[in-house]
Amino acid sequence: MRYFALVMSLAYVAVGALVLLNEGFLPQISRFRLPLGIVLVAYGVLRGVMWQRKDAQSRKQAE
Repeated sequence: MRYFALVMSLAYVAVGALVLLNEGFLPQISRFRLPLGIVLVAYGVLRGVMWQRKDAQSRKQAE
């Protein structure tokens, strides 16, 4: 369960990259492809940074 947030952040980045780079992926969102892809990638990166900080803090407290 500890690495679930990391997996989800990687999933958001991967789906965001697919939306940005592959026009055949979800063709229904042609108008908002760029903003949606940017938001998904940014949210994934933000979740990854938050996970990294929390993981570092929990390791520091365990010492």
